[in-house]
Amino acid sequence: MVNKDQVKKTLEQVKKNSKKRKFAQAVDLIINFKNIDLKKNPIDLFITLPNSFTKKPKICAIVGDEFIKKSEGDCDKVIGKTELEKWNDVRQVKKLGREYSFFVAQANLMGLIATKFGRTLGPLAKMPNPKFGGVIPPGAELKPVVDKFRKSVRIMCKNELIIKTKVAYEDMEDDQITNNIMHIYDTISNSLPHHEHNVKSTILKLTMGKPLLIGAKKTSEEEPSEEKKVEEKKPKEEKLLEKPSSKDEEKKDE
Repeated sequence: MVNKDQVKKTLEQVKKNSKKRKFAQAVDLIINFKNIDLKKNPIDLFITLPNSFTKKPKICAIVGDEFIKKSEGDCDKVIGKTELEKWNDVRQVKKLGREYSFFVAQANLMGLIATKFGRTLGPLAKMPNPKFGGVIPPGAELKPVVDKFRKSVRIMCKNELIIKTKVAYEDMEDDQITNNIMHIYDTISNSLPHHEHNVKSTILKLTMGKPLLIGAKKTSEEEPSEEKKVEEKKPKEEKLLEKPSSKDEEKKDE
């Protein structure tokens, strides 16, 4: 079982162990599962976090041409129907899928979106998702949907018993990061058939840092204390003070 105090201590150690970078590293949460049949119980969750990321996820909206201007102030990119019809380059679609975290679309354009983007965005789990409000009626307000996406993560686990997700950035307050971690952990564990009994281990790391097990008895390899160092030196010093053997004494007498 993971608790808030364990998360705080592990987060402090993860930051301490990591070298300073020229950019704010993402804080990643890794959860290993056990005793789950993913065919019967696949994990697919959209989780809205209590604290927004300092680096906001990029959102792309696909709308009718008449709603382009209305949508431009809310999203990072807006694709109108006329432009959508011209998207035929698979490499460009892949680039689009990698650049944007979430896609929002008008319901009446979903057929065309499936034709143009489905084969590429589908495997990336980036297709507009109606379960999370990513498919909207024509002319609907985008801002509430976009604001929700900007502080959300999608958790998917269909083939392997492990998930890895960004939970925060290291330049956020420790309490904010901790609350995000606990919210994601609680939401995921509560969705499992046997809740926390299906969690094998929980790990925390920075983008370029070493992973650390949450709740481990030792969060780092401790440097030997000065007392231990002295004790380690004693045997060598004692050898120098040892009395000469009888053979050595005989040699001296000669």
